[in-house]
Amino acid sequence: MKKIKLISMCTILFIVLMCTTSICIDNNEEYGKDVWINNMSDNDLKIRVVDVNIVEERINIGDSYDASAIITMNVANNGLYDVELSNIDIYPYQGGKPIKYFVTTSKDNISGFIGNIKSGDSKNIKIGVALHNTKESIKLEMSNIEDITNEKVMKSIKIK
Repeated sequence: MKKIKLISMCTILFIVLMCTTSICIDNNEEYGKDVWINNMSDNDLKIRVVDVNIVEERINIGDSYDASAIITMNVANNGLYDVELSNIDIYPYQGGKPIKYFVTTSKDNISGFIGNIKSGDSKNIKIGVALHNTKESIKLEMSNIEDITNEKVMKSIKIK
């Protein structure tokens, strides 16, 4: 009887320890965590944050902001159809307040959610976001207007 109780206690302890380890591994906050956005079927568009470059300089673009950041992302189209990148809506937030974002073009080299991505291709894009401060993380709310379920995906990016 004592042997059965001992084995049961060890099994329960083992399960609890494995669950805690799994939760810790799952909460890993890195730039490279993938975000999947639906197009015509599940998991068509994969967006991966590659880099965040922070410029700690006050800017004024209608409102005054303490800093700005350039977020580099890789967008991969794993679906069967071409995707118009302007159909991906993105809304950045910091500290629960919306912040402004912008894309840049130079010499016909577009670096934002503009253009077309063919099936099986991937593109690196860059967007700029104005920041209220450099301590709080940036939350990106993304959705595809062609998605019939109108699913929104949130991505949190630690900047420091």
